[in-house]
Amino acid sequence: TIKQNEIGNQTPYVLSYAEKGKSGASFGAMQGDTNVSALARNVLSNVLAAAGAAKADINRIMTAVSKALPHGNPLSAADTKLANNALASPKGRKLVDAMDDRLLSDVLTGVDACIAAAATRKVTISPIAHLYIAPWINMSGPPSLLKTWLAGTPVYGLTPPPPPEVIAEEMESYLQSTAYFQAHHRN
Repeated sequence: TIKQNEIGNQTPYVLSYAEKGKSGASFGAMQGDTNVSALARNVLSNVLAAAGAAKADINRIMTAVSKALPHGNPLSAADTKLANNALASPKGRKLVDAMDDRLLSDVLTGVDACIAAAATRKVTISPIAHLYIAPWINMSGPPSLLKTWLAGTPVYGLTPPPPPEVIAEEMESYLQSTAYFQAHHRN
């Protein structure tokens, strides 16, 4: 679900650019973002080094992609090719996959926290609702407001979901009430 939401059927082993908000360059199925994620910056730097890129090339690429990129790719064609070839190399794929595993672990920790928050009211979360929660956490980070809502406090003017179970339509209502989803309907 997360991979489909983030990159569809595209390869995770290239840089991509959301051109939204604080987004920098992203890569991996989980779309580790070089502007907001120290992990993604570290992995990209290590991928470039593993591919034998010169220190000056690594520094130039990392400086260019480690900021918000509302206008897309700031790299030259040669630097884009260098970065994408490094990401797609066997060593690069291994490093990207390890980053994705770590990011997925963080998402699943957030899903578990949502389950626990809802459980404080003896509410469960339907399996399909989990498929709304996981991509949301991947895009927005730790689910602070979502946990508050699931624990029983109104958020965004929405009444918390009643027992016994949070269903897909309630998660849709929550997500559609956020500024992010209002601005980006495709998600």
